Amino acid sequence: MSDFERFHYKTLDDLLSKLDALGVELPVSDDFDVLGEPVRIGDRLAPNRLAIQPMEGCDCTPAGAPGDLTRRRYLRFASGGAGLLWFEACAVVPEGRANPGQMQLTEKTLGEISRLLEEVRRAARDTMGPEHEPLLILQMTHSGRYSRPEGEPAPIIAHHSPILAPKHGLTEDYPLITDEELDRLQDDYLRTAELARRAGFDGVDVKACHGYLIAELLESFTRPDSRYGGPELADRTRLLREVHEKVAAEFPELIPTSRLNTYDAIPHPYGWGVDRQDPSAVDLAEPLELVGMLRRQGAPLLNVTAGNPYWQPHYNRPYDYPIAGFTPPEEHPLVGVGRIIGIARRIQQAYPDLVTLGSGYSYLRQFMPHVAAGVVREGWATMIGLGRQGFAYPDFPRDILQNGRMEPLKSCITCSCCTQMMRDGQPAGCVVRDKEVYGPLFRQGRRLAPDTVRRQAERCRDCAAPTCQQGCPATVDVPAFVRAVADGRLREAYDVLRRCNPLPELCAYICPVEVQCEGECIEGTMTGDPVPIREIQLYVCREARKQGWAGLQLPQEPTDGRIAVVGAGPAGMACALQLLEAGHRVTIIEAAEEPGGLARRTIPSERLQDEDVEAELQARLGEAPEDRLQWRFETALGQDVSLDELLAGHDAVVLALGLTEPVTLGDEARNIEGVEAALPFLRRMKDAPEATMPDRVAVLGGGNTAMDAALVARRRGARDVYLIYRRSFTEMPAWPEERDAALREGVHFVLLTQPTGYRVSDGRLSGVHTVRTELGEPDDSGRRRPEEMPDSEAVIAVEMAVEAIGQRPSGLLAELPGVELNERGLVAVETETMQTSRPGVYAAGDVVNGGTTAVRAVAEGLRAGRAICRALAAAQTA
Repeated sequence: MSDFERFHYKTLDDLLSKLDALGVELPVSDDFDVLGEPVRIGDRLAPNRLAIQPMEGCDCTPAGAPGDLTRRRYLRFASGGAGLLWFEACAVVPEGRANPGQMQLTEKTLGEISRLLEEVRRAARDTMGPEHEPLLILQMTHSGRYSRPEGEPAPIIAHHSPILAPKHGLTEDYPLITDEELDRLQDDYLRTAELARRAGFDGVDVKACHGYLIAELLESFTRPDSRYGGPELADRTRLLREVHEKVAAEFPELIPTSRLNTYDAIPHPYGWGVDRQDPSAVDLAEPLELVGMLRRQGAPLLNVTAGNPYWQPHYNRPYDYPIAGFTPPEEHPLVGVGRIIGIARRIQQAYPDLVTLGSGYSYLRQFMPHVAAGVVREGWATMIGLGRQGFAYPDFPRDILQNGRMEPLKSCITCSCCTQMMRDGQPAGCVVRDKEVYGPLFRQGRRLAPDTVRRQAERCRDCAAPTCQQGCPATVDVPAFVRAVADGRLREAYDVLRRCNPLPELCAYICPVEVQCEGECIEGTMTGDPVPIREIQLYVCREARKQGWAGLQLPQEPTDGRIAVVGAGPAGMACALQLLEAGHRVTIIEAAEEPGGLARRTIPSERLQDEDVEAELQARLGEAPEDRLQWRFETALGQDVSLDELLAGHDAVVLALGLTEPVTLGDEARNIEGVEAALPFLRRMKDAPEATMPDRVAVLGGGNTAMDAALVARRRGARDVYLIYRRSFTEMPAWPEERDAALREGVHFVLLTQPTGYRVSDGRLSGVHTVRTELGEPDDSGRRRPEEMPDSEAVIAVEMAVEAIGQRPSGLLAELPGVELNERGLVAVETETMQTSRPGVYAAGDVVNGGTTAVRAVAEGLRAGRAICRALAAAQTA
């Protein structure tokens, strides 16, 4: 935190007194009418002088189309009453995206962006009146040095900067973008501008600020032998000027403009708008000359900004940080506010006919309208733009123009959490004022941030006899991996994990840590706050993938061993990885078209996304040579290949099949429209994210699958979801985390109620027949047995029922020659080796344990793999 006082100005006089003490000149006015005046920009008319600045939400689809949060954000902006909406950075080429969620306007996304603009204009009219038509400007960008199209830094630089290079570890021989590439990039800007015209934008901004590519070109004094750099201003401004000129010539219906950095505080010759001897001092000679060039080319509007958030280490200082310009730690943020407003003043007064849009007002909170009105009345700027204030307070223009004030409790507090969310890889928004939406996202991002993870890891007590390890079915040495993270030894931490769990990332996503390792952490007993082992494990696994540590460690020469693994779920994959790293050749046989098992196909995307599974499997197996690993997808045991055939061609076979047969409420349920088994339902919902639910849905069961089904139904639009369970809350087998999530989201728990059948109307489900139960003595499971109560029958009216009563082995198991089953119909194995009754045949996972956790399946797969390795070694030496 900085040394100056926090923002505790209760009255405008308090603020003015502080400004006077600091020697900062800012005009004020109590008459806000001037802010409601329309502004002519070229041949367009903005209905008032207030603008929403371009603030990235990082919430678009991978293709660059608006996501749900994108639409929500812009509709809130539109309803807020601003006269100009400056749409966020839109990458002109894929490699120029600053994050995977950045907007990109292409032929594929044109329709969705165009529809968003229609919705925005309609929302503005609906709220502000039929005559209110805000201007919509699209910011076109190339992120240059800060490009992260896949989420990891992929810098594209215009010059070598000893000040900025250390951030990404760039060396002096790191390649620069060539003049030829910059020539071609002009076409990319023009193509985006043409699409912007077709989408319905009023203008396009050639972004030249905050250290991105064109802004970096402005400060490329040291770029060697280039038409886009060097000492001459005409060269360093070439890309900006020529794109402006071409846009104006080819698309005269568009307003050509720029959000222009005027000062970035980076010392000369690596900075722009700075005094050559003192980088803390502004020198506007070149920026003013550039503004004149753009004005003479016909640009009617300029968005003035300053600063580089990637350069200033204190730029993101919590609460009272300076929002623009070079600000040494002792500088009060109001000095930074005064600087950027003063820069806009000099530009406006140098070019009176230019519509100058000023920045730097969000820090002023509820006193912003007073300063904004004063600035406009004094001719220091034509329009006033706010960025993060729009995140926090999207209707600030309407409150100013209609109510004559801004509300302190709605205002942005400049905490910079929105920026932190971007850096943590989350969609950005206001955590404080829009907490229901962005609070969980902020916490999620912070949980997996490096500083948070290391701080949490340092809380581990490094127990000599660790109960957390005892709680892990794979017996991972939890203290060893957590302490390695605390010490910064991440590769060692990953090696500790994968020694006992070859799929640690998958398990971290889906295992019930609250009743396993974390549930046994003594820190939880002592403080109520266990070490967050799941988050630490996820962080380590992601870092291992990024750094390339997760690949297979294969012996140079393979053995003669050949093993067939039937099933590509957690048990099968863990076994295959164990065998491959022992040098054996493995064939994986999978009935589905992809690996991952039921977990991948049925666990909702909120808990496990396909790309998460794919990322770990690709990292672990992607480089396995064909002579070591073969895949046979869409191949079913018992249909496409027999156990005898597999044994004839392999030294061992591992049965790692899932339980595929659902338990139903009766055979007739299969033929009732509106009744669906849970796993097919979850698979269908995951494959069709746009699918919706009827108003009333019943979910039968009390396990994790039932919770998943209930949550999916609720999130897909069901007004009432009834989870019908025959025992009490205490006996419910669902993990606490899943059960609590269902409660939070409004699922109705109908307990001590036994579903007995279905009511059908016109061939379609209309209700679930139930009977009340009471609990008797414990049964074989140790839970109290539900007993039906007489004369308690009832019907719960629903349009859909999802049966999550359980899964049972398919008839296939009984047909496997020589493989004995136990009393539950599961494959009987010797516990230590996972060997079945048939020599050479092993089993692991659901067909053995009846379906428990992924990490238990992994542990069993490893046990089977090790036993096979021992057996093959013994056979070789015999």
